[in-house]
Amino acid sequence: MISQRTTNRIIFFERLLLFLTTVRDRLSYTMDDASQILKSDEKMLSGMLEVMRESTPRLGAKEAAKMAVGSIPRSYGLKLEDKKTVYDFLSGFGSFDCDGEISHCELYISVVNRILSSQREEAAKKSRLYKLLGTFSGIGAGLFFL
Repeated sequence: MISQRTTNRIIFFERLLLFLTTVRDRLSYTMDDASQILKSDEKMLSGMLEVMRESTPRLGAKEAAKMAVGSIPRSYGLKLEDKKTVYDFLSGFGSFDCDGEISHCELYISVVNRILSSQREEAAKKSRLYKLLGTFSGIGAGLFFL
C-alpha cells in the first residue's frame, strides 16, 4: 500500500509537470483566459482543476485553490508540503499578466522537477526494501511451518 502511494505520487507529479508545461506553452502562443487553461483530460488532475475553475468566480482564487487541493484523493499519497506547493501554484494562477503567468509556470515547473527527482530516488530506495521485506516474510513463514 505504501509502495502504491509512492508510485501514485510520482505519477501525479509527472502529470502535473506535463500540465504546467502545456499551460506555459498555451500562454506563450494563445494568451487564453485562465478559466480556459484550467482544463485537462488527465484523470488525476481533471477533478482538482474542475473544482478550481468552477469555484474561482464565486469564492476567489485562494478559497477555490483550497477547495481544489482538498479534493485531491488521499490515495495519491501526497504529503502536506506537496499539497502546499499545488495550493501555491493554483492560488497565484490568473493574478498576473501573461509574462508573469509564464514566469509563474516556469517557477513551478522547476519546483515540480525537484520534487519528482527526490521522489524517484526515494522510490528506488524503498522498492528494494519492500522486495526484501516480502522475501524475508516468505522465508520466515516457510521456516515457521517447518
